[in-house]
Amino acid sequence: MIKVKKSLFHLMFVSSLFLALGGCAEKMEKEQGEETPEVMAPAQIVPVEQAKGLYDNYSERRLPMIQRYEDSINGYKEKFDVARYITYDYKTIKQYMAYIEQEAKKANVEISGLRIYFSNYPDKPVFDNGDSIQHPRQNSVLLSPSIRKGKRDHLFYIGGTDGESQAILLSDDFGEIQEMGMGHTDGDGTLSHASMLPNLSSANSNNTANSSFYAGSSMTMNRGSGSPPHNQ
Repeated sequence: MIKVKKSLFHLMFVSSLFLALGGCAEKMEKEQGEETPEVMAPAQIVPVEQAKGLYDNYSERRLPMIQRYEDSINGYKEKFDVARYITYDYKTIKQYMAYIEQEAKKANVEISGLRIYFSNYPDKPVFDNGDSIQHPRQNSVLLSPSIRKGKRDHLFYIGGTDGESQAILLSDDFGEIQEMGMGHTDGDGTLSHASMLPNLSSANSNNTANSSFYAGSSMTMNRGSGSPPHNQ
């Protein structure tokens, strides 16, 4: 009787083992056979001929004005090469996207958009903080995420104290939101106010921003590689 029980136990064990192995094999075959879902093109994708037309429009309607202005600054001594595009390494873009998502998550906010701002480098070799300027006077772009508060999106940077991250809202020109004081968001997404900080004038374009207001981690990226067109 004991031998019979042992035989039945061994049989059940072996059967269970084969069933488990068979299930794993079936799961692996199914996973291997599954194809990655095809990504549909965003609605904002434009035909190549339309892209060409937009590029040509800029060449005809904007480039000459920039060219004349910059050449006049030089006293027409030399021709100014107007930048036509900004390049970021693809890995850098992926790293940037991962970074802003990480920092937004720490501050308990959700990124709603990614703004691309037109910008222009100053006519000097270095910034005030000592960073070099590779292309003085050239046009460039700024990449900066936004979050939705109320009925609109806001630029922001990450601040906070004692290890607690907070999203500090900014105006559309990267200044302090005048009517809201500091304008940071608490973890629950509500807007807080802090009037003890000095206000910044939105008309101030001389980069004399108050450093105490901007203390924190920036979410804005620049320093792409710009270049005038290269004819093939």
